[in-house]
Amino acid sequence: MKKKITPKLIFQNLDAIITGVTLTICVILVNANVLMRYFFNNPIRWAEEVVTSLFVWTVFIGSAFAYRRHSHLGVDILVNLLPGKAKPAVKAIVSVLELLVLIMLTVISSQYVYHLIVSPAGKIKIVMTDMLRVPKWWTGIAVPIGFGLSTIYSIYFMGQKLCAGLKERAQKRKEGGNA
Repeated sequence: MKKKITPKLIFQNLDAIITGVTLTICVILVNANVLMRYFFNNPIRWAEEVVTSLFVWTVFIGSAFAYRRHSHLGVDILVNLLPGKAKPAVKAIVSVLELLVLIMLTVISSQYVYHLIVSPAGKIKIVMTDMLRVPKWWTGIAVPIGFGLSTIYSIYFMGQKLCAGLKERAQKRKEGGNA
């Protein structure tokens, strides 16, 4: 059965939609540029700038999408070698460290975008791209958005694990009291 496309469904999957659309446009533009360059000896001059910007969006929003789907690669060989009770503690520490790194990357990338808009003197100076003269922050904003989404997902997943752990403890106490 097909799912009905609703605004809620679109919003819930906006990261996947943005990633898919930007990657599709990148592939089309790169292939069109190759054809124009080799067959007509007339490349699309603005294509490289557009593809670079779209690729930044693809990578960072796609990274957040992969994080949401738990699709990033992980190396858990050391965690698997630990005894049973140590695994949850190490996983919790890793989750906290991961969250801290994501927060740091969100802040640093936000500062980068801020400096594309505001000069060190505090005046508005929007840095433009070379070919199309489009504000560079349109490309750069994908970085803090991607890291910000990953940060939100990380907090959400940590909350889910915490709630599951609390429910499990309550269940064990309840079963222990009934025995």
